[in-house]
Amino acid sequence: MSRAEPTITVPFDARLLDDGGKFPAELAYRPGDPFAVVISFDVGSGALVEWVFARELLEDGLRRPAGIADVRIAPITHAGEAVVELWLTSPGGHARIGLPRWAVRTFLRRVATSVPSGTESGHIDWDLELSLLSEGGLTGDGPSMTT
Repeated sequence: MSRAEPTITVPFDARLLDDGGKFPAELAYRPGDPFAVVISFDVGSGALVEWVFARELLEDGLRRPAGIADVRIAPITHAGEAVVELWLTSPGGHARIGLPRWAVRTFLRRVATSVPSGTESGHIDWDLELSLLSEGGLTGDGPSMTT
């Protein structure tokens, strides 16, 4: 990893596909954690819900149904709008969320410009990760970030 790169974010309004309610959301990507994307939802009263899943899953889900288990993604048309359906399942329930397709495309274009597919492992600070592993400092939350 040659330098710290800024986090890539794309904010947008997401929609609950079952009842149509809209809410603020954001896709985020940290080049130092190059295999993961984060989606954050503002669920009201300042509470954010975050889900982390594979960048490749989002790329695949933009073109065709992808994923199993807790996170599934598929391109669909809902109420005449091109959206990417994000189906999230947890022990507490599930949600079908529509992400505007333009937002996902914009996000993935910016990500690919920063870290082209196939070059992800070159963006991880392996020396830092190994030192944290030997010190017991890894949390299991993906590559550690330093500034």
